[in-house]
Amino acid sequence: MNVPDEPLDLVYRHNRVTRLTHWLNALALLILFMSGLQIFNAHPHLYWGNTSEPDKAFFSIGTANDDGELRGYLQLYGRQIDTTGYLGVQQRDVAPSARAFPSWLTIPGYYSLAGARRWHFFFGWLFALNGLLYILFNFASGHLRKFFLTLSDAKKVHSMVAYYLRLRKQSPQDGEYNPLQKMAYTGVFVVLTPVVLLSGMAMSPQLNVAFNWLPAVLGGRQSARAMHFILAFGFLFFVFGHVFMVLTQGFFNNMRSMTTGWYKEKVQIKKETPRAVREIRPDIAKALREEAPPAQEKIDAPGEAQGGGETVPHPIPTNSPDARPVIALRSEQEKEKDVDPKS
Repeated sequence: MNVPDEPLDLVYRHNRVTRLTHWLNALALLILFMSGLQIFNAHPHLYWGNTSEPDKAFFSIGTANDDGELRGYLQLYGRQIDTTGYLGVQQRDVAPSARAFPSWLTIPGYYSLAGARRWHFFFGWLFALNGLLYILFNFASGHLRKFFLTLSDAKKVHSMVAYYLRLRKQSPQDGEYNPLQKMAYTGVFVVLTPVVLLSGMAMSPQLNVAFNWLPAVLGGRQSARAMHFILAFGFLFFVFGHVFMVLTQGFFNNMRSMTTGWYKEKVQIKKETPRAVREIRPDIAKALREEAPPAQEKIDAPGEAQGGGETVPHPIPTNSPDARPVIALRSEQEKEKDVDPKS
């Protein structure tokens, strides 16, 4: 029978290495995203394959001159959307200027492709090495397996969605992380991070000699660039979901957990209670002995001791305190046979 444990007060949830690498990765991701947008501003078009002709781009952020007025637009597979005020055009003090992403979203804020590449390359290596330390340490400590989605967790995903939509009163969560969190972490660890790193390496001129096979594996250098850009927004959506969970599931509790390691447990984890050892009661044991069939011992009847008579069984009261082993009587003739003849 499964019974819920008593609710805990505070549990030590995150070790020092996990907390340190978490905040370093948060900083690295922020700078990588903002410097990547600055790199994209240098050529705001995406392609599949190896071609890089603007008229063959499947995605573009650009500027159009509409009767002397600059208008920003976003174009996706031939469909154009007006993005004036958000993308394509940035309002300046003097006059508006063409710019795919505004300066407050990029590092550096001023246009500098060389500067953006230096920021991006440095924090890209920091993110990779720091993430490797995080995975190796938590794999060795056994903490990493709590993040990964299992088959039993996958069966509870729809129940977890129903719980968040207020269609289910009780959460199906069994441990520290619910099925939706495990699905998100598994996708980031297994798919998102490896492909982002490989596509970034495929575009890097410094790594082109050592890893010249990567662009071909990913379908071409421009395909690698497009995948890198799209998956960067995948990281952004993951961060938004992560922050949303922190805000809605106890902001101070989660922040304390990731800064000090201590977390106030709210989910009662079910554990199977050990079976109690069966105690043998003396009165029951005595009753069982009395109900058992009496043991029988073959003894000689009084008539048989005199040369005649018949052997009859005599019950031995095993529950009597005066019970003794019964020794069969022997006749005088049998005793004489057992004695060695005298010489």
